[in-house]
Amino acid sequence: MSFLRHTNCPSCGSRDNLAEYSDGFYCFGCGYTKNKNDLESIRQRLTPSVDKDKDQSKLVTVKDIPTKPLQWLLQYGLTSKDAEEFNITWEPTKDLLVLVNQDDYWQGRNFGYGPKYSSRGNKPLIFYGNTDTLVCVEDVLSAIKIHKSDKSYTTLPLLGSIIPLKLTEMGLKRFKKIFIWLDRDKATEAVKQARNLKQKGHDVDVIITPNDPKEYNTGEIIQWLKNK
Repeated sequence: MSFLRHTNCPSCGSRDNLAEYSDGFYCFGCGYTKNKNDLESIRQRLTPSVDKDKDQSKLVTVKDIPTKPLQWLLQYGLTSKDAEEFNITWEPTKDLLVLVNQDDYWQGRNFGYGPKYSSRGNKPLIFYGNTDTLVCVEDVLSAIKIHKSDKSYTTLPLLGSIIPLKLTEMGLKRFKKIFIWLDRDKATEAVKQARNLKQKGHDVDVIITPNDPKEYNTGEIIQWLKNK
């Protein structure tokens, strides 16, 4: 079996999560598999219409979150009230805890079959707070935890580890101070991005910690921020 290319998934609609191998297909987004014996039908389904793709990208969510995903939130110090405040919802047909559902983008934590996290669409800029001090983190829960710990900090979940170009070009001038606090395995990336921002005149510090930001309690988060 040899890898050929990445392409559209006919099951979840992802544009590049479906890997084509010499003997079949596997989607790293939803777990979809298909043998090459049905190649022609696969190729037909790999090219959905624009309207169909848009319909697949939409979620139908509810505010009532089941016990298991609530317990997962609680382990990071977030309650059902926090979920309501920060628009964390539940998609019952997908067993998906939806962490972000904005514009044409959504991201969720799977509690059923499939990969741990799923997402679709173009990543938006999501700011928690409206102050002149910005903390950039990788994920939504870390952003919420930091903002909850001290509302003098505006937080931005990068939904990854890269500060988007549209932010560096348009949105950073209003911040007097910027912190980059990525997960430990992205420390080198954080330092590189901070250096680039400093060259553009921004006041930037990098926070490197043993654990992800969301794994710290309020006191520990404040201590890490104040010590920089």
